[in-house]
Parts: sequence; C-alpha cells; structure tokens
Amino acid sequence: MIQIDVKAGNADKQREDAVVLPLLDGRKLTESGKELQEATGETVADFLRKFDLLGDFGVSRTLYDVAGMHGHRAIFIGAGSEKSLSLHKLRVLAAKLAAKLEKSGARGAAVYLTELEVKGASLADKVQAVAEGLWLGLYKFDKYQSKTKENKRALRSVNIMVTSRRDLDDAEVALANAKAVASGTIFARDLSNEPGNVCTPEWLGDQAAGLSHKNLKVTVMDKAAIEKAGFTALLAVNQGSAKEPRFIVLEYNGGKKGDAPVALVGKGLTFDAGGISIKPAGAMDEMKFDMCGSAAVLGIFKSITEMDLPMNVLGVIPSTENLLGSAAYKPGDIVTSYKGITIEVLNTDAEGRIILCDALAYAVEQKPSEIIDFATLTGACVIALGGQATGLLGTGEKVKKGLKESGMHSHDRVWELPLFEEYQKQIDSKIADIKNTGGREAGTITAACFLSRFVENVPWAHLDIAGTAWNMNGTDISPVGGATGAGVRLVVDYLSRK
Repeated sequence: MIQIDVKAGNADKQREDAVVLPLLDGRKLTESGKELQEATGETVADFLRKFDLLGDFGVSRTLYDVAGMHGHRAIFIGAGSEKSLSLHKLRVLAAKLAAKLEKSGARGAAVYLTELEVKGASLADKVQAVAEGLWLGLYKFDKYQSKTKENKRALRSVNIMVTSRRDLDDAEVALANAKAVASGTIFARDLSNEPGNVCTPEWLGDQAAGLSHKNLKVTVMDKAAIEKAGFTALLAVNQGSAKEPRFIVLEYNGGKKGDAPVALVGKGLTFDAGGISIKPAGAMDEMKFDMCGSAAVLGIFKSITEMDLPMNVLGVIPSTENLLGSAAYKPGDIVTSYKGITIEVLNTDAEGRIILCDALAYAVEQKPSEIIDFATLTGACVIALGGQATGLLGTGEKVKKGLKESGMHSHDRVWELPLFEEYQKQIDSKIADIKNTGGREAGTITAACFLSRFVENVPWAHLDIAGTAWNMNGTDISPVGGATGAGVRLVVDYLSRK
C-alpha cells in the first residue's frame, strides 16, 4: 500500500510531482483551484478553455511546468455535478485518480478532493472515502505473472489536502480508519483471488493463524479435532476431497470481559465443483471464489484489530472443498448436523448451508449478542440482485437495520428479502428434519430458511454475497476484476457504529 498522509497548504506551494484539483460541471473550480488560477495568471483559465474541460466526472487533463506553482504537474479531474456528489462518488473519483497517477510518472501527489461539498458528509467522512478510493483503486493481483513490467516511476505517496491545520487531527483519525478498512479489504481480495490449488482449507487456516494482535486468539481445528468436536455436517461435505477440512475460530477481546461478542460466520468453500451434483464446466474456475465469505470475516478481523475496536468479536469459519471423490456424499443421503438436526441431501451442490449449519450452531453455544454470516450461497441471489447489492435476510431487526444504514454509508450495499414463515415449508423433509434445497422458487430465501433452523433465538443476519463477492470485469473501485472484498467495508462500518 502506498503512503498516504493528510496535510494543509496552498496548491501553488506544493512541491509534489502532481497537484490534483477537482473541476465541477461548468468549469467550476474549488477554492484551491481558484487560488492556483490566481497565482498563475491566465495559464489555468486558458488551459481549461483550450482543452474544453467542462468538469465531466472522471475526465482529467494535465498541465505541465506552470509558472507560479512549485509542482511539476497540475492535474484537473472532473467531479461532475456538485448536487449529485456522494461519498461513494468521491471514493470512485479517487480510485480513477489513483490509476491516472500510477500511469503518469508522478511519484508523489497533493490531492484536493476533500474540498468538494458532499451533502451530510463531514471532512473526516471525505478524507476516509478519498483514502479508501486511492488504496483500493491501486489494487493488483499479479503475483503469478512471470513477466510483469516494473513501473520505475510508480506512485509512492499521496498527501490528502485539507483546508485548515485545525482539521488535521480529525483527518488523521479518518485516515487511520481508511487504512484499516482498505487493509482488510485488500486482505480479503488477496485470499479470494488465490487459486484453489494454493488456497486449500489448511492454507486458509494458516492465513487466519497469521493474524496477530494482543487481544486476538485463533484456533484452527484439523480433521481429527473436527471429528472429536462433532462437526458432522462439515465432515459430510468434505468426504469427496483428499484435502482435510478446517474449522477456524477467532476470538477478539477488545471490549469488557464478559460482554457478549458479535459473531461473524463465513463460508469457507475453497473450491466447489458441486460434488456428485456437478456444476457445468463453464466458469467453474470461478468456484475458487466460494470462500469469499470466509475471506470477508478474515478481512474484517484484520481491520478491527488494526483499529483496536473496543468490543468483543467471535469469528467462525468452516472450510472444505466440495469434490467428487469415491467417498463423496450423495443425493439422497441423510446427514446429522452438529446440532442434531438431520438433513436430507437432495443436491450436493447446496453444500454451503450444510457446512454453515455446524458453524452457526457452534456460534450460538458461545452466547453471542448477535450473529452475522457471510456466504456466496445462491445463484438465485445473483439473478435477483445482480452485482449491485448483497442479499440480506434474518431474524434480528436491529442488526438488519444497522447493516442497511452502514450499507448506504459505505456503498457496500444490502437489500432485504422476506423470510416469511410460509417459506419454511419448502425445506421440510418427509424422511428427515429438513432437506437442503427447497426447489427453484425463492432459492435465496429457502437457503436462509435452512440456516434459520440453527440460530435459535440469537438475533441473526444472513448476507448472501454470491453476486457481489467477485466481478471478473472489475468494478468502480476494483478495476482489475476478481474478488471485491464485499462485506468488509459494510461490517467494519457497522461495528464501528455500535
């Protein structure tokens, strides 16, 4: 991650390779832009007219070696309409700027984006959004490319400029929060982008164990320990794989002793071929992303430990592959879960809910205040919501309301689907307690109905990230494509507000 700092000062006095100024619709400059224009005579005004820069969002032009300013470049980047600006648009603008700077040859930059007015946003909000955009916009996953070109003039540092030195203390706090959130998101992306022959359950357990903090304890159970504990549903899904499963427990005790923790549960399917109910060959390579729920949990833990959040948080991750070995579990099998509930297996590709049920039941035993689970659970959620929002279901009204609010603030958005009692009938089994699929209708909802049988009376929210966890074409703040780190910004924001 590049070095980012906050600083106050006039644009014409900055000595960085690039000074970046926003331009609103109608060639409207912010205060620092006006000051630079005044300090450089007619140069800036002539430049803006010559290149017909009108302030269109993301469109930028560079002016070099301007008399009257110390910096080598003045970059003007369009911010669009002031009325339509939001924190996320600021984040996206920063991500676009980061890509521009990386290619420009500038090693350092002074960025004045926080001068833009965003309705309802504080300066700290704007600093955090800009910093997140810069860090996340520069994300790459190229460790397996043997012929990557070295950028000898890569961007090394950015100063996010604020209006007054009086604002520096608040800006520093916001920057630290942004760094923690970006660090957690990047960690989640890195874990998820690893290929399945590297990211095995054992490897995932090692990554969890590698997280270090004075208030963090990590326990990674191997197969023998899983068998002893009785996580039988996880073991059933694992039967077809030569790779051992892992059951990962993270305990962060940053709050008062005895305070009930918030429990985060993440699906850790490191590769999902569908088992006997095998998936189609097309895009099966993307099933390495079926562990993005676990990556979100680990990313959140990385963020909250860096932030030293004053609260207790429990993480639970069941991890396995779902393959087609000779011992693989089969359609028609009856599996007994850790909780004792029996499951009729109708489709071995509906395995995520089977491993999650053991993790949820275990989490309930730890007496949490609430449970949030993350899972790339259903293709039905992709059909319903696409890649724009994570599916939200659950029984905890307060936690769901908080996640909705944090989703809007962080732009890691959620959309609630109903969990009416009538849907529960679709997973009733004639020969077991429940079946692992309720058919094609309301697939996202019936999957949540299955999970709801294991959370008892604990307030619970289920996040189906199947549509948001990865995007092979890239997103506005994940332009390279692949894993997005969905869920990290959302839940770190939620936990920070508790």
